[in-house]
This record gives sequence, C-alpha cells and structure tokens, in this order.
Amino acid sequence: MLLETQRLILREFKQEDTQKLVSILANSKVMKFSPTGILSRSQTQEKVESFITSYKKYGFGKWAVILKENSELIGYCGIAVETIDYQDEREIGYRFDSKFWGKGFGTEAASAALECGFKKFQLPYILGIVEPSNVASVRVLEKLHMKYERKTVFHNVKMDVYQKSFVT
Repeated sequence: MLLETQRLILREFKQEDTQKLVSILANSKVMKFSPTGILSRSQTQEKVESFITSYKKYGFGKWAVILKENSELIGYCGIAVETIDYQDEREIGYRFDSKFWGKGFGTEAASAALECGFKKFQLPYILGIVEPSNVASVRVLEKLHMKYERKTVFHNVKMDVYQKSFVT
C-alpha cells in the first residue's frame, strides 16, 4: 500500500521502521492522550507487528508516514479495526513526532487514509475516537468533516466518537 499526498508518503511499516518509531512512542508529550502511555521498545515492536498483521488480514492498517523532502518517518496514520461499544469498527488513527505538530500533517495524512478507506476498501463509514481534551486531534477530525456522534468508554477512558460516511 502506498498513498501519496503533496508532502507525505504513507506506506506499510517494515520491521526496520521499529527503531525510529520507538523514539516517537517513548515521548511522553506524543503519548499524553494514549491509553497505554509511553511504549517500550518491545511494546513498539509488538505494535509494528500488529500493523503488519492488519495489512495481511484486512488489506489496511496504520501506515508509516514519511516526509517526502527527506524520507524521514514522522509517525503513523491509517485505519484500524477496533472494538468500540462491543462492535468491531473501522477507526482512523494517527500519531506524529511532536516536532511535526501544527504543520497540517495529521489532516493531510488522515484525509488520504479516509479517501483510501472509502474508495479502495469500500468502507461505508469510518469512526474517529478522541479524548475531548485532546483539542488538536478534535480539530483534525473536524477538518476532515467528521461529525460528533456520541460518547463512549474506550480502554477505560471517556472518549468522543466522530463519524464520516462515504458519500457517492
């Protein structure tokens, strides 16, 4: 899988991406709104393996986000299957190195991932789940024209659920 935007490439993770992702997911600032908190090297390795498993099982997952200008891995973005309110749902997710916050990369990558989910994988809708206090992430979902749906508890954390439906 390869998605391209003006400034980014989204591609499948490879095992050799783990070390760069370790430094991103070990940053407490990056992981502030993660239900798991910061991740160790072995936990990050497990996460990369789960991404690769998702590609094999569903054809999609969280993809490595690469900055075109210098080929640097700056985070991940994609669609995962998550259990939300006792139902398997397709959910957009993203996490970026804090050095790259505030530059529109989250919206750019997530927009490409949503379009792929709708057009290539024919998903009827995609959810976004976010802590209400994660203002930057809420803004990304709103820029993607996702609509607030309801409240839920996800991994023992109160979250808001947003949804975008495929429009033909």
